[in-house]
Amino acid sequence: MSDNELSQFRQSIDNIDAALIHVLAERFRITKAVGQHKAKLGMPAADPGREQTQIKRLRKLAEDAGLDPEFSEKFLRFVIDEVIHHHERIAEEPR
Repeated sequence: MSDNELSQFRQSIDNIDAALIHVLAERFRITKAVGQHKAKLGMPAADPGREQTQIKRLRKLAEDAGLDPEFSEKFLRFVIDEVIHHHERIAEEPR
């Protein structure tokens, strides 16, 4: 592989990483609004049924995309846990 090829691959990876960060930022903007809405209604931060549905759905998407479903579940679980943590903090804020 020439240095030019490697540079092109790395540029593509850098672009994908940037897109991932922007998508995650948007996801967390939306989940923040969800957390605020849940807090206003006195709902719990976590929704285990929704979490399981999402994990099952995204594992299938991962399989269809040729991505390791175990990895996708670990990644999603990390994101979900962080969202729940944010929702708990929002619920603790004075109203």
